[in-house]
Amino acid sequence: MTVRVAVVGCGSIARRAHLPGLRQAGADVVAFASRSRASAMAAAAEWGSGEVVDEWQDAVTRSDVDAVAVCTPNRLHAEIAVAAARAGKHVLVEKPMGCTVEECDRMMAAASATGVVLVPAQNMRFVPPFVAVRDAVAAGRIGTATGFRAALGHGGPESWGPASSWFRDAESAGGGALLDLGVHVVDVVRSVLADDVVEVTAFLQPLRGTPGPGVEDEGMALLRLRGGAVGSVHASWAIRSGRDYLLSVFGTEAALHLDTRTPPTLFTAAGEAEPLPVPDDAGDPYRAFVQAVTTGTPPPVTAADGRAAVAAVCAAYQSAATGKAIALP
Repeated sequence: MTVRVAVVGCGSIARRAHLPGLRQAGADVVAFASRSRASAMAAAAEWGSGEVVDEWQDAVTRSDVDAVAVCTPNRLHAEIAVAAARAGKHVLVEKPMGCTVEECDRMMAAASATGVVLVPAQNMRFVPPFVAVRDAVAAGRIGTATGFRAALGHGGPESWGPASSWFRDAESAGGGALLDLGVHVVDVVRSVLADDVVEVTAFLQPLRGTPGPGVEDEGMALLRLRGGAVGSVHASWAIRSGRDYLLSVFGTEAALHLDTRTPPTLFTAAGEAEPLPVPDDAGDPYRAFVQAVTTGTPPPVTAADGRAAVAAVCAAYQSAATGKAIALP
């Protein structure tokens, strides 16, 4: 079975990530819809086939569409995903899954009501070095996890998509660096430690020259996990040296570390450094989505994972606004 997809939103993330990922996964994109018809036409031309549709509502209800890839500005994710699910279409949604927990809940309820697959495209948990660290933790190499540090940053939305000005608008984006990149970091921490966030304290650095609420260049959150581990996550739009990431995990018997310039390494209590084996192919959300649609196999990143990442970030915004630690149910 070839999964036939309608892509809604044909900007940078669709054309640089989703379309190549869907092609590699063996899907066929049959319809393109975007705020700009020119963007939809350009995406269709790059794909080599498919029809440009002026209204996204028409794209998600087509009889020749099995699934919808939602690649729009954040604030539109929930509306489009809910409509697609109600039309009986499987949904792959760009991160963040939604701008609020309530939006995520509506998306999950719509998917559950019609029995369709809903997957957030949180691809960082599939990055091979992070998978190597996750496997080491799962194998008990560090003992009991006690702490962590995680960070992800780049030079801002313009470094990814020069035309993506909506990222700087709080109404369209729903948040700044913490919502854009922080959901990745939270998802990696949850995946690596196989644990849930139960408390958040956060601090934000407002976007320079844009005083609007909820839009920040930098976000730092301190997290407490259910199992007791505590640590920090940092999301930044102010990295001037390109893409930058870091993950350290500390345990009762050893520690793990990787960053942009350092491969995943285990540091023993005796001070020895052991490089970790890194998988050649750790999968991706597109192949996982297509497999879930065609075989019913549960995807390795679920709608519940997408909701959990959004919930932690929303708690961070609440903490920054109130100056208090926020407990998650």
